[in-house]
Amino acid sequence: MLSSLFVFSPGAAVLALTAGAASAAAVLFSEGYFDDRGDRRRFRALTLLFFLSVCGALFSADWLGYLIFLEVSTLALFFLIARKESATAFRYLVVQLAGAAVVLTAVAGTGAGTLPIGPVSGGMGVLLIAGLGVKSALPGLHFWLPEVHGKAPAPVSALLSGVAVKVGVFGIAAALGLRTSNILLAAGTAMALWGVVQALLQYDMKRLLAYHTISQLGYIIAAAGTGSDLGTAAVFYHSAAHGLFKGALFLCAGALEKTYGTRDLARLGGAAKRLPAVFCLFLVSAAAIAGLPGTMGYGSKILVKQAVNGFPLVSLGLLAANAGTVMSFTKMGWYAFSGPEKTLPRIPSSRSVLMSAGIAVPVLFVVFFGIFPGVVPEVLGQPGTGYFSSGKITEGILLLAAGVGCFVLLKEKIASAKSIPDLDVLVDRAAGAFGRILPAIGRLQGGLLREYVLITAGAAICLLFVLF
Repeated sequence: MLSSLFVFSPGAAVLALTAGAASAAAVLFSEGYFDDRGDRRRFRALTLLFFLSVCGALFSADWLGYLIFLEVSTLALFFLIARKESATAFRYLVVQLAGAAVVLTAVAGTGAGTLPIGPVSGGMGVLLIAGLGVKSALPGLHFWLPEVHGKAPAPVSALLSGVAVKVGVFGIAAALGLRTSNILLAAGTAMALWGVVQALLQYDMKRLLAYHTISQLGYIIAAAGTGSDLGTAAVFYHSAAHGLFKGALFLCAGALEKTYGTRDLARLGGAAKRLPAVFCLFLVSAAAIAGLPGTMGYGSKILVKQAVNGFPLVSLGLLAANAGTVMSFTKMGWYAFSGPEKTLPRIPSSRSVLMSAGIAVPVLFVVFFGIFPGVVPEVLGQPGTGYFSSGKITEGILLLAAGVGCFVLLKEKIASAKSIPDLDVLVDRAAGAFGRILPAIGRLQGGLLREYVLITAGAAICLLFVLF
């Protein structure tokens, strides 16, 4: 116990260190990414606020303190997004506040005042997890994530995907405790598979990465659903690993977009020659998200696989998602970095050096914990051995071969395949319909009393016919 307001836990410490590394990387990257000095200064200040509020949420002793700090981090991200994408920022804020309202209702419904961080049972527990599910993009609640992560400035996307959604997952794991949840096991598997399928069909590289945030969150949610100590350790380990390698991947995408002025993979190519450092950093990060030996993602995915070992369908689903992940990043590497340049670069090499330095920060951690994969589980109280057994290494290599082979065989079909509409399309249509209804209602209001009386009387008569 740090005080009456804060409490220490190894899992929270691991995520806080991840948040620190991701924030430092984003700030360094932003020095080359943003053109305006004022934008760079604003980004540094708001990122510091974001990092401190994340730490406050992770170490809070009670749910109310957790929620307050979580919403401060939401506001910091809102202002970071709003500078360039005001409409996207507003959507993000509305959705996050809606989730926070559900969480607050659950906390208030316990009748326990400042309820300590920990398992919450009954209907209020379900409500709490549902509210945090909005922030963690659970199935059906993920409609906001592809657009927000895809349109936000690259260093903000790195913070969103690498850190922000993990704070919500932290809350879900704490609320669930050591209870098996078949719903979360199924939800995690569905997220892993749906995210991969959608990512394979994307040519906006940041939207591709956004869907892989959903997919990798699926591994984490499935591990939480096992309700075991091993599963809880896997939640924190893969959350930390994903925070680092996915942050690096978003920054790689940002470097490409800044250099060539496009996120469209069909318009990119040849970046390996123009940006060799970014290419090398991309390869390491892509290997990590694929779970290849020598990267942090290898160790964290082994822990997830061990946690879900007693659930064969979940294990099979995550294995298929992993092969799809290899296909996705083979696609991104192929279109972005191979062949001749299709678009001329727009920024000087000195800016690229700063961005590459920012990407290198999380990649160094990814490599270090890939060489020593047992360090994080040891901290989390789950020491293990055999990470580099011949069976596990062979499995990683076979997955790589299967994923690359499938992409080569299906490359033309993937290129011609149409995208599958997701929930964000339905939300956009609903918003458009609502926008058309409002002016019509406005036109009915002439400001005269008799108009309001006639409209009210007409509505009352219609209601009477319906009821009687």
